[in-house]
Amino acid sequence: MQTSPTVRKHLTREQREKVLSAYQRSRLSQREFAAQAKIGLSTLQLWLRKAAASLPSHRAAFVEVPNLLAHAPAPAPYRLHLARGIILEVGSGFRPEELAALLRLLPAS
Repeated sequence: MQTSPTVRKHLTREQREKVLSAYQRSRLSQREFAAQAKIGLSTLQLWLRKAAASLPSHRAAFVEVPNLLAHAPAPAPYRLHLARGIILEVGSGFRPEELAALLRLLPAS
């Protein structure tokens, strides 16, 4: 029994890019897409690896971020001890009408 040799067609770079673009849009698994596109799964995986390797590498760079937790916040200028153990701290710059509205929300004692 003699088998006929498999004829492999070689795609151009542009054709491979179109296949990879179609794969990205397809939402199919690699196996499903390869079968649908009539290419070998290992071929698709090789093309994907080569495409990923050709992308410019973005090395992680350190970005200095201030540590906002390192400094304890300054205590509020005003601390009110209200009924039922409620403590209300009011920072500077708090508008009187806002404080009045907040106090109206508290339960009457």
